[in-house]
Amino acid sequence: MNHKRLYVGDLSAEVTEKHLSELFAEVGDVEAINLVRNGRHGLHSFAFIEMREPEAARLAAQRLNGRTLCGSRLIVYTVPPRSRPRTAPRA
Repeated sequence: MNHKRLYVGDLSAEVTEKHLSELFAEVGDVEAINLVRNGRHGLHSFAFIEMREPEAARLAAQRLNGRTLCGSRLIVYTVPPRSRPRTAPRA
C-alpha cells in the first residue's frame, strides 16, 4: 500500500510534537504531525503523522509499533489517506 499517514496511539500526556518528530525522523522525513490531546483524565492522547514517503510510513509502523515513549508503549499503524467529501448527486 502507498499510505503515508500513520495513526499513533496510547500517547502519554507528556508526549509533545517535538518528541514525535524526533522519533519518527529516525525512519524518514516527517511532513506533518497532528497531536490530539484527550481532555478526559486517565485517557491517552493520539496523533496522526504524515510521512514524506510511503516506504518511511511502512518502516515506522514496523519499527516503532510497541516502542516506549515517555513511559507509554506506542501503537503505530498506517491508515488510508483522508477521504474527500462526496458531492451531492446531480438531479
